[in-house]
Amino acid sequence: MKLFYPNYKDSIMNVTNSFLHYYGVETPYNGQKELDSVLREKQPNHIVYVLLDGLGLNVLQKHLKEDDLLRKHIVKGISSVFPPTTVAATNSVLSGLPPITTGYLGWVQYFKEYDLNLAVFLNKDFYHSERPIEIDIPGKHLAYQDFLSKIKAKNPDVKVQRFFPSFVPNGSESFEEEIEKVLILNQNTDKSISYVYWVEPDLTEHKYGIYSKEVKEVVTQLNRQFTDLTNHVTKDTLIVLIADHGLTDIEEIPLFNYQELVQMLVRKPSLEPRAINFFVKEEFIPIFKEEFNKHFEGKFEIHSKEEFLASKLFGDGPKHPKIDDFVGDFIAVAIDKYMFSIHDEKHYKAHHAGLLEDEMIVPLIIK
Repeated sequence: MKLFYPNYKDSIMNVTNSFLHYYGVETPYNGQKELDSVLREKQPNHIVYVLLDGLGLNVLQKHLKEDDLLRKHIVKGISSVFPPTTVAATNSVLSGLPPITTGYLGWVQYFKEYDLNLAVFLNKDFYHSERPIEIDIPGKHLAYQDFLSKIKAKNPDVKVQRFFPSFVPNGSESFEEEIEKVLILNQNTDKSISYVYWVEPDLTEHKYGIYSKEVKEVVTQLNRQFTDLTNHVTKDTLIVLIADHGLTDIEEIPLFNYQELVQMLVRKPSLEPRAINFFVKEEFIPIFKEEFNKHFEGKFEIHSKEEFLASKLFGDGPKHPKIDDFVGDFIAVAIDKYMFSIHDEKHYKAHHAGLLEDEMIVPLIIK
């Protein structure tokens, strides 16, 4: 298994910074070099910025022919952020900031104010979904100004638009529907930038595995729809497509079967099944790492909180005020095909958030 550590000089976060720079918004981060060059050369009036969830470079290369449009226009593979997972990565794309600064670190984050492990995107108690939550916790603690708002503030004449699936009000039921909305905007304004997010192939990869026939069908359909988009935009349009992360096929390890470890914890784990966060009872902190490695050495790398934050895997920048609350005494990161099963109701064939190349490298596609 080949490991890949995030490169915050050539990542999905830098793609967003390229657009910010193009529209005259100053940022502390560099843009993505190849995209910067294309923007300088073409000076597009319209930009369509597409993120397909889970479309790792490995999946494109496996399921599409070299002359298929999505594969044909790959400029290079670029880095995701850490952990390479939707919560951390899409918020880095939307903000142009690393996870250390956004505070978005994983699917499950512990909020001490409410004593709960929150499924961040759902605003629900991860382990007790029946527990009512009366306020928008991420909105209260993790809000930021997204890149489109920054562009609009600097360029009032540029039309900005966000296109999401139906989990948001007025969202779309399909990627095809999103494309139709993009084309209406594209052909009825003088200048625009659109952000387009779609949930596939991630959902299908989780269920069937990355090299399954079901994933091939989804990726083939996405390629057809991307081709339709490119065929109908105006000539002064630049399309840039990335993913938030890739996936790798996995084997699950039922963590709660290891009761001698679980009993050392203050509370149930958080973050991600392949980047898992442990809050440990004070008396067990000196021995926890050794005990963990008795079972999982070679499958996971385990780091103390201090070691992990010093590694800057979450990126380099101002630290969000809640980082120290979110990060436990130890974080274990997958370096092989394994993930911890921490929820009885869900099982997976593929997952992400570890350090394997397949989950860290995503395509930069420019058309």
